[in-house]
This record gives sequence, structure tokens and C-alpha cells, in this order.
Amino acid sequence: MPQGPPLTSHQRVAFSLGLLLVTATAFPTPGPLGEDFKDDTTSDRLLLTSPDKTEALIKYILGKISAMRKEMCEKYDKCENSKEALAENNLNLPKMAEKDGCFQSGFNQETCLMRITTGLLEYQIYLDYLQNEYEGDKGSIEAVQISSKALAQILRQKVKNPDEVTTPDPTTNASLMNNLQSQNDDWMKNTKIILILRSLENFLQFSLRAIRIK
Repeated sequence: MPQGPPLTSHQRVAFSLGLLLVTATAFPTPGPLGEDFKDDTTSDRLLLTSPDKTEALIKYILGKISAMRKEMCEKYDKCENSKEALAENNLNLPKMAEKDGCFQSGFNQETCLMRITTGLLEYQIYLDYLQNEYEGDKGSIEAVQISSKALAQILRQKVKNPDEVTTPDPTTNASLMNNLQSQNDDWMKNTKIILILRSLENFLQFSLRAIRIK
């Protein structure tokens, strides 16, 4: 039986994510996930096949981040970075705040879902930087980026007014990328990578706790 060409890295990640999202039901299996997730039909299929898979998807992303952090630790001895390093880099990474309604005290589901969704979209430019600069397993970075876009799309559909979800301004993103690419010697580059990974990990852990609050 003739075989087709081997799957690209992007296709392998999309296929694995599809397996993660699909449930053992009669609903159709989602097709390969596009890079921008703008297809409403695909979005609907994802929602149908994964109504209770949000937590599993977050854990999947956290597992990939943990593996990359371990790789950085072993290869570059970049296990921890001081708060001073974060201040020096001034990366403006998305974070949770009290006003976002995601903490147990003052929890507001609608506000929190909105913040998680916009935060995941804001992280995409930082993941673009990692795609260019990370020297480890590129498939892991690609998996995190594709999965986080899928997660943002799923959560966006849970918001009462999805059209109010703001997307990052292209000009702002371009400025952020220029900032990330400045002072890009090996030590600084690796420090930025571990800071981005750690920040996204913290953001997702807050998100995971928030979606468990009833």
C-alpha cells in the first residue's frame, strides 16, 4: 500500500493535539489545527469534541513547558533566575492581578475567562521569539504554541461576549519583538527563554486553579 510523504513537525503536533482533544463519542474527529485558528467550523468541532478537556489541555501544555525548562537546566545550567534578572530584562510578560478576577478571593468567572484568553494571545509573540531562538526540541515549542492557541480559542467561546476579547496590536507586538531581540547574546537569550517559560507556566497554573473554582 503506497505511503504518503512524512508528516511535518507542525502536522505531527496538530495530530497529537487532535488526539488529546477528541473524546470517545460519536462526534466527528477534529481536523488538523490551523496556525491561526480562524475557522469557525473547526472551532465548533473542537468545542463539541472537548467540552471537558480544558484542564487536560492546560496540563498538556504545562508538561511541555516543564520538559523544556528541564532541558534548559541540564544544557545551560539555567535552572533558576533571580527577580533582579526579570527586572533587568523588563519583558512585560502577561501576569494575573487581583483585578482579573482569577484569584479565589474576588473570583469572577467572566472576567477571569476574558483575562486568561487575552493573556494566552499576548503570549504568542513571546512564543514566536522562542520559536526563533530556542535551540532545544523545536517540536516542544511548536506544541506549546499550537496548544495555547487552541486553548485560547476554546476559552473565547466560553466568554459571554467573545467579540470583546482583545487581540494584541501588531505594532505593539513588533515593538516587543524588537525588545526581545535586543541584547541577544547567548547568556541573555537563554535567560529570556527561561523567564518566558517560567512566566507562562505560572500563568497557566493560575488558569488551572481558576477553572476549578465553582
